Amino acid sequence: MLTTASRSEVPACCADCVFWQSLRATSDPERKERWGEGMQQGFGPWGRVMREGDRFLGLLQYGPSSVFPRAQILPAGPPDRAAALMTCVYLAADDPAGVCERLVLEALADLQGRRLPAVEAFALRHADGVPMVERFLGHHTLFDRMFLARLGFVQVRAEGRVALMRLELGGLERSPATRRVWRALARLRPAPASPAPRPA
Repeated sequence: MLTTASRSEVPACCADCVFWQSLRATSDPERKERWGEGMQQGFGPWGRVMREGDRFLGLLQYGPSSVFPRAQILPAGPPDRAAALMTCVYLAADDPAGVCERLVLEALADLQGRRLPAVEAFALRHADGVPMVERFLGHHTLFDRMFLARLGFVQVRAEGRVALMRLELGGLERSPATRRVWRALARLRPAPASPAPRPA
């Protein structure tokens, strides 16, 4: 989980980044620390970190859209204030697309468990010839639009190459496009514990 305690385990460019927490600044250790402490008290962990042993594979930041001021001024915004917002992802060289999908699925399971109605994300429409590694490897504040669409996100609005994408987390109706996602989420959740045997 991404918390104030795990900040020391993530790449330096992410540990102090306040791109989403500010309208102008991009790096501010003290502001990020204050923001993180407030998030932990009011929301809990604000993202996922994936490691394999000592090797960092990736991280994903998310939370209530209202705690990310930058989202209010981005093209295609603002996001729904009642929804969660996935803001950015940082992926290492080992299978970045696969790690990104796993991080997003874990985020969706977490946010659904917190009873948030939907999750949104800003996405970029890449040109057809852009290699997959450029769409995922490294730090991205905008997700790949085709990647989110494959997971069942739908476009809310677009401005130029930037789109705001949304996935509903509640309700019983699930479109064919999202069935694979919900099956994956079911696999991520632990099975319910068996009831203790009743005394004879």
